[in-house]
Amino acid sequence: MIIMEKYFLGTYTKRNLSHGIYTFDFDPDHQVASNLKLFAEAGDPFYLTNGPDNLLYSIDYNRHTDKPGGIKALSKEFESPTVKYSVYDATASGTYIDYDAENQLVFTANYDINEISIYSTRNNKFTLLDRTHDVGQLGPEPEQADGPHPHFINYTPDHRLVVCDLGIDTILTYNITNDYKFELVATLKMPAGFGPRHLRFNHDQNIAYAVGELSSDLATLKYDPKLGQFSIVDIISTIPANWHTHNGAAAIRISADNRFVYVSNRGYNSVVVYKIAANGSVEQIQNVHTNGDFPWDIQFSKSEQSLLVANQRSNSLSVFQRNTENGKLKLLNSDFMIPEPLAILRTE
Repeated sequence: MIIMEKYFLGTYTKRNLSHGIYTFDFDPDHQVASNLKLFAEAGDPFYLTNGPDNLLYSIDYNRHTDKPGGIKALSKEFESPTVKYSVYDATASGTYIDYDAENQLVFTANYDINEISIYSTRNNKFTLLDRTHDVGQLGPEPEQADGPHPHFINYTPDHRLVVCDLGIDTILTYNITNDYKFELVATLKMPAGFGPRHLRFNHDQNIAYAVGELSSDLATLKYDPKLGQFSIVDIISTIPANWHTHNGAAAIRISADNRFVYVSNRGYNSVVVYKIAANGSVEQIQNVHTNGDFPWDIQFSKSEQSLLVANQRSNSLSVFQRNTENGKLKLLNSDFMIPEPLAILRTE
C-alpha cells in the first residue's frame, strides 16, 4: 500500500496566476507529484511553517487595507480549512516565519520594511511581544541601496536568534530576554555584496552554512555559543566561474545524516550539492539543472530519497531522485505544473 505524502506550497499571487496556499500529494515509491489543490486563499504567502495542534502558520498580505502585512493560523483540515487566528499590523508582508513550540512563539522577518518580530501564540491568538529593526552599513549592490533587508530569522543551537540581513551584508545574533525582547549580542559583517539570505546549522557541530543571494556564494561559518558570535571559515561559489548572467542563490537544506548540503540557484537554474567533511567544511560534488526557471525553494521527501524543487517562473515542480549514499541527484521529472511557487513545506 502506497502512503502518500502531502505538501503545502506558498506562492506569489500578484499576477493572479495563483490564489494563495496550495497542497499536493507525493508518491514516495514512484517519486511523482499529483493532485494539486487550492488549500486556502492568501496574499503572497512567501513562507510557511507547521504550528501546534494541527495548524499551519503562514505569511499573508491582505491587500487593500491600511495594515495589509501579517500572519495567520490555518487548520489543516484539507477539505475545509479555517482561519483560527491572525494579525495584520505591518505595511508589507513578511518573507520568513518560524515557530518555537517550547515557548509558544512565532518569529517573522519582514524584508521590505526592515522588521523582525516576536509573537506569542498563547490563548489561540498572535500577540506582538517585540519588534526591532536591523542597523548597519548598506551593501554596494542595487538590491541593497534602499536599506536593511532581514530575510531570515531562526534559532541557533543554544536558542539565540540569528538573522540574515541581505541589505547590510550582516548576520546578526540576538538574545531573547526573559520578557521576550530582542537583545543584540553580536554581528558578523560578510564581504560586500554577499547578501545573506538563509542559514542552516550543521547538525553535529557549531558550524553554519549561509547562502549569499547576491554573490552566489555559500559561506561556512563557525559559531561561538559563549559569545553568540559567527566567524567566516570559508566561502565558495554556487555557480560555475564562466557564468556571468544574473543568478541569485536561494534555498538551502542539509540532509538528516549531516553529510550533504543542497543550495538552489535562481538564474543558473540548478541545485548544487556539497559534501560535508568531518570538520564541517564543504566540497562541491555536483551542480545539476532543474529543467525549470527560478528554483525558489527545495525540500526533501520524508525518506530524503527525493528532492523537490519549486520553480517559480516556469510554474513547475522538479523531482530529483537522491542517492542517499553519495548525495547526488538525478532529475526524474519536471512537468508537474504549480502556480508561481515560493515555498515547499511537508505537512508532517
